[in-house]
Amino acid sequence: MTEEPATKKKRIEGRDGVRTSPAADEPGMPRNTLYVSNLNDQIKSNTLKTNLYLLFSTFGEVVKIAMSPKLRGQAFVVLSTVDEANLAMISLKDESFFGKPLRIQFSKSDMKEV
Repeated sequence: MTEEPATKKKRIEGRDGVRTSPAADEPGMPRNTLYVSNLNDQIKSNTLKTNLYLLFSTFGEVVKIAMSPKLRGQAFVVLSTVDEANLAMISLKDESFFGKPLRIQFSKSDMKEV
């Protein structure tokens, strides 16, 4: 019996014993789209969007910021290059934003135009 690498699965101990599940904090492949979570859901989405734009534009050209009312406290920020996205992610990870630390990782897929 072979086990998957630790980066692919996460051990969960519960009433029914130990099982594995995909790691929730597993980073995606480097891309210009960032997944930002732990946003303060008490702040209006327009205010969050404007301030995310101002914050991320420090690191490069912000192409798009996508937020959904269904996914409160989360956003996708698209920068023009992977290098800009990487710099923003490294620089802003756990930075306080409206009283909560930002959680940032590469998006698992590219942002599709709607």
